[in-house]
Amino acid sequence: MSSTRTSTDFREPRAARIRARVRRVRASLTRRNVKEWIYGFLPILKWLPQYDWKHSFFGDLSGGLTMAVFCVPQGIALAGITGVDPVYGLYTAIFPSFLYIFFGTSKHNALGGFAVLSLMTHSAIEKVVQSTAVPYNTTEYINRTLTPNFENGNETEFAGNETEAILNSTFYDDSSFYNGTSFIEEVTRIQWTSGLRPTEKIVVATTVLFLAGIIQILMGLLRLHYFFRCYFSEQVMSGFIVGGCVHVIFSQLGDALGIQLPKRNGPGYLYYRLLDLIELFPTLKLPTAIISALSAIFLLIGKEFLTPWLSEVFFYPVPYELILVIIGITATNFAELARRHKINVVGNIPTNFPPPSPPRLDLVPSILHHSFGIALAATAIHLTVAKVVEKRYKYKIDYGQELYALGFTSLLSSLFPVFPFTSGFARSVIGAAVGSSTQLTCFFSSLALLSVILKIGPALEYLPQCILATMIIMSQKLIFAKFYELKELWPVFKYDFTIWIASMLFTICCDIAEGILLSVGFAILTTVIRSQRPRWHYLIANADGAFRETKRKELEVVSGDPCVIRMNAPLIFTSVDRFEVAVWEGVKKWERAKTMQPVRSSQNEDRHNLDSLIDTAIRGRKSTLTSSRSSRCSLVIDCSGFPYVDYLGMVTLKSVFADLTTAGVQTCFAAPHRYLQEMFENTDFYSEVGEDRVKDTVQEAVLYLTTFHPTGAKSQETTPPPPKKYSTETIDLREKNY
Repeated sequence: MSSTRTSTDFREPRAARIRARVRRVRASLTRRNVKEWIYGFLPILKWLPQYDWKHSFFGDLSGGLTMAVFCVPQGIALAGITGVDPVYGLYTAIFPSFLYIFFGTSKHNALGGFAVLSLMTHSAIEKVVQSTAVPYNTTEYINRTLTPNFENGNETEFAGNETEAILNSTFYDDSSFYNGTSFIEEVTRIQWTSGLRPTEKIVVATTVLFLAGIIQILMGLLRLHYFFRCYFSEQVMSGFIVGGCVHVIFSQLGDALGIQLPKRNGPGYLYYRLLDLIELFPTLKLPTAIISALSAIFLLIGKEFLTPWLSEVFFYPVPYELILVIIGITATNFAELARRHKINVVGNIPTNFPPPSPPRLDLVPSILHHSFGIALAATAIHLTVAKVVEKRYKYKIDYGQELYALGFTSLLSSLFPVFPFTSGFARSVIGAAVGSSTQLTCFFSSLALLSVILKIGPALEYLPQCILATMIIMSQKLIFAKFYELKELWPVFKYDFTIWIASMLFTICCDIAEGILLSVGFAILTTVIRSQRPRWHYLIANADGAFRETKRKELEVVSGDPCVIRMNAPLIFTSVDRFEVAVWEGVKKWERAKTMQPVRSSQNEDRHNLDSLIDTAIRGRKSTLTSSRSSRCSLVIDCSGFPYVDYLGMVTLKSVFADLTTAGVQTCFAAPHRYLQEMFENTDFYSEVGEDRVKDTVQEAVLYLTTFHPTGAKSQETTPPPPKKYSTETIDLREKNY
């Protein structure tokens, strides 16, 4: 009695399979492999013991201090974009850079805030803050001045408890400030639903950072750094960053001009923001606008005119932003600009070190969409900067490890009051410009910034917000220099030019998170379009017999047979129609070029009839040759331009050969790749085409056609060899309306 055996009957027993897996795991857990894995996950264990203290220490120390000087005003400004307290911008410049030392493989990448990411985080914060608490009574605007109590020698201690009562149930608007002698506040008294309070903005930011870190670690496990390097091209990132800078500038114009703008969000909100600016322009605060204009002039003159001269005198770059901050603080404090002209200032900066705190997981459903977009943008920008650093400083960066480094740095930084961050090219090259060469530059920078918070922080509370807004707007000027890339792209790289423009427009017209996704999708779409519209060329022989591509307009200098053409694209379902049209168009133009030479009139008439036949073949109709075949050219199809061929491509090669043979055009295939030769051998290709019509080189194919099928000779039928062992019946998918 026969028994039916399933596929499971041939498998090893489960216990044997488990033992085999255990043996493989044990074999891989050698001391050397474990050591390499640990070094790969924590590169600091490898490079720190080999650190050259003699030659690198002072350069790294100098670079770290210089970087800290530039990060102080930048961090405070980015905190303003994010919508959180200024001190959190300094923390964002401290913790990520310090933690990246342990996981990163780049010697120059410096993590910190990024204007586009800060604006994306601000959108997430506004969405959550507005949805987590509901006011139920009428808003009351209060403008009160509280006199400080100087009895205990403490200017920050106010007489009475009226301020504490207001803080428990109010939102502060942008006009609140403390000028050192009195606390003037314009507040909104709101009673909130019992048990609900507005979520703290920094809590939302840290939760977004926590989710972004998890997403980045998952991308590392899936090895998606290849995807980022392929599809987040330089043109996509350039257009995206320029579009994001437009959002950043519009977000800061209100603070720079002293105009209270309503909150806007969603696709196309920049249009309404522009209308708001035009409508509310008469309400601008003239003192604020004057300070912003003077700040912009100072930065413009310093960076554009003084820097080229001072760089030859001083070794270290001049920190114009820090100088502007010092001037602004001094002028605001001594001239009492906040009290006299209602200039909005940064406010109090706490000096206590924040303890670690977990993120709010109950906010995950509300911010998951934003976190995914922020994770994509942060990763793409970080890997782009890493690629630039790798090329500039000539050393290898492990992009897979960089995903883990960014993910774990985000995950650990979310325990502290830090908003999303990524690499910045300006930060990365500042340290290198003064001699830094290792990751210890970020360590010294973090220590310097921490000392600023603990010792100098209280002095920053008098810094005008309009100066920070002006610094942010002026910093975007370097980003807009990317428009010069378009001048290089347009003459030759039309598709790259289109990707650049489309990425910028998508980002401007849509929200930033959706903009980067649409930009990548458009870039992928262009690759599909290019595969459907490949280019083809004629090949002509040089003096030494080698064949090279030539322009179709140069056919007037071409004479003789055979015609050699090549299409540089995959021969797949998206390009087969284009290939078939290219073959017939190539034959037609080649023969037309020959008719321009002195020939007999009878041959000219024959060729006129044959052109009509070719037009019929292009429309997919098979026709019977009605004129003499003796005047047709020969054709060589160079297959070296096909990176790969699918089934429909193979069917098209056979059908094109049959149609050409029917029309009297003797055809050969030349220079197929090894995998294409295997396809020929394992299908019925040779049974329909013939092995003698496939040659290893173009020269062999040309010699074959000129020797055995010269122009003027009648077509010779080739007897096909017997079918191969594994041949299959050819199916013309187009004839079966598949």
